[in-house]
Amino acid sequence: MARAQQTAQYTQYMMNRYLYNPAFAGFEDHGEVKSGFRQQWTGLNSSISSFYMTGHMALDKPDLTTTGYRLNRSKSIRRPYESTKIRPNTMRPDPHQGVGVQIMGDQFGPLTNISIGGTYAYHLTLGGEKKFSVGTTIGLHQRILNLGGLDVKDQNDPNIINGKLLGSQPMINVGGMYYTRDFYIGMAANQLIMDNYSLLRTNITDKDTIRTMWLGATVPNVLFSAGFQKKVNEYWEIAPSIMLKYMKNATFSYEANIKATYSNALWGGISYRHQEAIAALIGAQISERVNVTYSYEVHSLGLSRTSLGSHELVLGILLENFLAK
Repeated sequence: MARAQQTAQYTQYMMNRYLYNPAFAGFEDHGEVKSGFRQQWTGLNSSISSFYMTGHMALDKPDLTTTGYRLNRSKSIRRPYESTKIRPNTMRPDPHQGVGVQIMGDQFGPLTNISIGGTYAYHLTLGGEKKFSVGTTIGLHQRILNLGGLDVKDQNDPNIINGKLLGSQPMINVGGMYYTRDFYIGMAANQLIMDNYSLLRTNITDKDTIRTMWLGATVPNVLFSAGFQKKVNEYWEIAPSIMLKYMKNATFSYEANIKATYSNALWGGISYRHQEAIAALIGAQISERVNVTYSYEVHSLGLSRTSLGSHELVLGILLENFLAK
């Protein structure tokens, strides 16, 4: 019996929080599309490749709750919050909604996982700039085993058959979050209803019979995340964050990161994954609408002697909030 992580993990979790928690859909004052690619454990015979593409946007967001670039935030008048004794308790902007879509996939040798889902989130104001949001992502998860790509020493083994095995399951992720302009804390439960995969052969010949096979189970993941941002001076801002991860029948794990940003245009940081890896990242806002971040990860334990590390690249595109009021 073997147990391993159930979902792809990304070093730059802080660069796309919506990827792990659907409550972040519509959190930003602008629309956002992000694409990430990760090459894990380079130097091994079979490294892991992971990718994602996500997009989310607020539907009717009347106030400011984030900092940085906010393109065409709304057609209505926006009133940023100032620190006063009365306003945090008396000013209550209308609730707003968020929508999003995500495509994720990873490949490890002959095994491929692909998921696609749509997200809806509701953001309720608690007074002033304090808000609470809940969100859910509903979609489909598919697992494919390419048996023709296996490197088998005994080609006469009756358990090895040609072709592909394919299995699908519905996917449901839920999440909640409390946040202000400078702080957030949230929890998500992903893959809530997934169970064992029943896989069907895709190339049945006259000599074969249709049969099902079992190719592992996908269990729920519970993720807790928190972070804040602090302006140090006119130019510099720091943003520490942490993500705690729990998976059924697996060990508890966590990741932590601290990122420093200069003039909302350049940033760098370091990350640590518990008993697994240390990473450094660097990024830039290369235009008003486009940003890019790269990270390199050095692994600990036995992988430090056999792997050349992991590379990850995230491209972000900011969109006008044309769906706002």
